[in-house]
Amino acid sequence: MKEKFIPVIIGADIGTYSIARSFYLEYGVKSKIFSQEILGATNNSKIIDQVTIPNMNAKDLIKKLKEFAKETKDIKKLILACSEWYVDIIIANKKELESFGYLIPFVDKEILDSIVRKDHFYDVCKKLKINYPETIIVSKDNYKDINIPWEYPIIAKKCDTNSYHYATFDNKKKVYKIKSYEELMNILDKVYNSSYSDTFCLQKMVPGDDSKMRVLTCYVNKNHDVVFSCLGNPLLEEKTPGAIGNYVSIITLPMEDEILLAAKKFLKEVKYVGFANFDIKYDETDNKYKFFEINVRLGRSNFYMTASGANYTKYVVSEYVENKKIDKEVVAYNPWLYTIVPNYVIKKYVGDKDLVKEYLKLKKEKKYTHPLYFKEDMNIKRWFYIKVAYFNQIRKFKKYY
Repeated sequence: MKEKFIPVIIGADIGTYSIARSFYLEYGVKSKIFSQEILGATNNSKIIDQVTIPNMNAKDLIKKLKEFAKETKDIKKLILACSEWYVDIIIANKKELESFGYLIPFVDKEILDSIVRKDHFYDVCKKLKINYPETIIVSKDNYKDINIPWEYPIIAKKCDTNSYHYATFDNKKKVYKIKSYEELMNILDKVYNSSYSDTFCLQKMVPGDDSKMRVLTCYVNKNHDVVFSCLGNPLLEEKTPGAIGNYVSIITLPMEDEILLAAKKFLKEVKYVGFANFDIKYDETDNKYKFFEINVRLGRSNFYMTASGANYTKYVVSEYVENKKIDKEVVAYNPWLYTIVPNYVIKKYVGDKDLVKEYLKLKKEKKYTHPLYFKEDMNIKRWFYIKVAYFNQIRKFKKYY
């Protein structure tokens, strides 16, 4: 008989629901969700018990988590999160939460600080000879003096996600595609006139549309070995300013040895544990994969794995809840489609027509999944939200693409 436990997930978006659904499918358990607000993805669900904390800050969240731990002291609680901000709070309070009985499959703060910042991530890649885009790091003190050695457009993005989370200014985006020096200066002026004072990454743009991206998710055991991995080929990313980088459609791929070997080398070097999510892009100019970043958590589109038959939850539960040693490596692959957009969006905005054909083929063969469309958790309110959100993607892509 499988041991009883409660998945505790911090967040309320589609990624949160995807994790809760994965736990429910594998173990039949209901997840406890803590979030700042109720969002459509997790609202009116019977597989989730949600606690909202208005205007939530770190102190409020930790207080609620400790209260819940006292209420459920005889049941094991495995905690996960769906954004960098939440992960940072959990890791900063890791020892205290562990003292209240939480099982926390995250790295310690020292390791987090050494890899989660984009500039630190690239330092490790450089040391290990892992390919990454050509990058210049600028600061508040020197950004006006910088010389850009590449042709425009270039990419600009924050190095520190957590302090950027709190910054407010006009037209704030996760990632910027910059078309001129004047535009670059205008954006950095806004950034550095806000509360954000950390460094910024400027990068030579790797050519190709979203379909050249790859998403790799790994589970790393307590000995820092990769015991599970699954590779996906995103067809398209969201284009709304606050959501750029989130994938709306992914086809699972056979593993590329070059990608997996580089990821293993990185994760072993930094003594990683838990789930790791890499964003990678294939560069046609030199036929190499370039590593963009690591997320020390499951990605928002994590259900691309469970949908294909590779339910990742059993690895973390086996090791942390059931105290089993995991050393057998699983490289998951089953051709499957994860999608949250109508066919119209894919056919209109994906440039690789062979990939579009593969998308439509998997659709025709019914080898596809929408993470929110779960018959066992369906009611009229959820059905209405899912349909509206699904077709609203057409409007969003017309506006922002």
